[in-house]
Amino acid sequence: MSAITFGINAVREAIQNPSKIQKVLIENGIKNPAAQKLKEEVMRSGVSFSFVPEQKLYKHTKENHQGFVALLGSIEFANLEDIIDENKQQLFLLLDGVTDVRNFGAIIRSAAGLSASGIIIGQTGAAPLNDIAIQASAGGAFHIPIVRVSHLKDAMYVLQSHEIALVGCTEKATSFVGDINLKRSLGVVLGNEHKGISKGILNLCDEQIKIPINEALDSYNVSVAASLVLYECFRQNN
Repeated sequence: MSAITFGINAVREAIQNPSKIQKVLIENGIKNPAAQKLKEEVMRSGVSFSFVPEQKLYKHTKENHQGFVALLGSIEFANLEDIIDENKQQLFLLLDGVTDVRNFGAIIRSAAGLSASGIIIGQTGAAPLNDIAIQASAGGAFHIPIVRVSHLKDAMYVLQSHEIALVGCTEKATSFVGDINLKRSLGVVLGNEHKGISKGILNLCDEQIKIPINEALDSYNVSVAASLVLYECFRQNN
């Protein structure tokens, strides 16, 4: 699917993978130090670029573009079997009905930052990988495989067939995330912003975990929950 990303940090991340960029649009006359530095990086990167009036940038986004918009080529979904590597420890995130695109983007950003092996979503009932999600990922969408399957259960069966344990993150669990062994290949399942993990998906999980939280609150935002679980995985393995 075609998309854009904009802003200094996001465009800087995007040009690290120049094959995904059709063109970078740079605002005419922009001279602040951060913009000047990125402009030089774009010119050295080998990507196609054009200097354009500010009004042209606002045709692509009404958000604060900071003088830069990158027009992206197609972002292809990965094939799950292609990214499973039985010779190394891996960590996958499976999103069961996460529908908010900004949550999706934030999860992508955290997963890329903490070196997850991939993110898996279902074909229906999932947030789209659109401009908003890509922007919220702050470039993370260029650095981690994203898999879309007909149904999340299909991916769960595949992961289990490769001896990758499935762990559901739910407040109904009795074990805390820090209490279980995360030094192994895992698929961590996170649920819908309001309903959590659906019963059928949760029943397929090998284990369930929860994240410590003050009793005054019920649960974390799903993107925050993803970050906390990812960090605990990182902490145990480093």
